[in-house]
Order: sequence, then structure tokens, then C-alpha cells
Amino acid sequence: MELFFSLWLPILVCGVVLFFASFVAWALSPHHKPDVKYLSDEDALFQIIKAQNLSPGQYLFPKCEHADMKNPEAVARYKAGPWGLLRVWPTEVNMPKNLIATFTMFLIVSAGIGYLASVAFAPGAAFADVFTFTAVAGVMAHTAGGILGEIWFTKPLRAKVMDFVDGVVYGLLTGLIFALLWPGAAAA
Repeated sequence: MELFFSLWLPILVCGVVLFFASFVAWALSPHHKPDVKYLSDEDALFQIIKAQNLSPGQYLFPKCEHADMKNPEAVARYKAGPWGLLRVWPTEVNMPKNLIATFTMFLIVSAGIGYLASVAFAPGAAFADVFTFTAVAGVMAHTAGGILGEIWFTKPLRAKVMDFVDGVVYGLLTGLIFALLWPGAAAA
């Protein structure tokens, strides 16, 4: 456990670096721009949503719970489509709260990876060993989290691939930071 507590610096650096890498991926890089499409008549959809008086949340359509599938009209509506998921956000997005939550999540994931690495390696472990272990753990942590949700509530394939690419970059950065800042690495 002493080794884990000595990993505070790589955990903190990972949190900061991944936070900024995420910013670059989503705010500066163009690779996520084609992941969403826009409606030709937004106003018509806005009117429908406002008429429903929806609270913030996630709405699946058509309604297709198990009991509904015994109703021939519901089955016909389900088969006819369209199917989708509508996410309604609060009127005002709390950007500072979301940024803090993002940074906190990167810290938590980095701490988990640091804990695993502290169990697997001693101080002075080889750069390549620490890098490989923490990079693989990082790639898994940053790519696998959304996959189950995407199996059922899908995004376009391109968006999934771009999210995966981001996760691989985050994982490789995690591995590099832990390997560079591993305690006793200079003595190895």
C-alpha cells in the first residue's frame, strides 16, 4: 500500500494530461465533428419536444416494454419504426460541474490503474513493464466503459471507432506517464 500512496504524482499528472487530451479531442480536433447529424427542420422537432413538456432525461421510442409486445398495435408500431433514443438535457448545462466531474473521473481511473500497478510491480520496475501494464489497463478502462451501452443504445460505427481511438490515446498516455514517473525508475 505504501507504493500505491507514492504514486500520487503519476495519478495526478494522468488526471491533468487526460483532461487536456479530452479537451483537445472534443474541442479542438475535428475527428468527432462527423459523429453527429443535424435535422433539416429542427423547429418542428423543438415544437414536438416542448409540447411533450419533457423533463431532462433519456427517452426510448417507440415504447417497447415486454408487456407492450403483447399488444398488436404496439408490435406494429415497433416494427414500422423509427426507433431511437432521445436525450433531453437541462435548459442550462453546468459546464464547471461537468469539467470537474470529467477531471475527477480521470483521477479515479488513474488511481485504480495505479493501485493495480502497485500490486504488480515494485519500485524500480522496468519502464517497458510498467508502460505495457498500465497502458493496457488504461486502454481497457477508457474504451470498454461505453461498449455495453453502445451494444443496446447504439451510435453510428464511425462515432464508436472515434471514441475507441480516443480511449487508446488516453490509455497510451496513462502508460507513458506511469512508466516515466514510476518510483525508483531511475535506479532500474
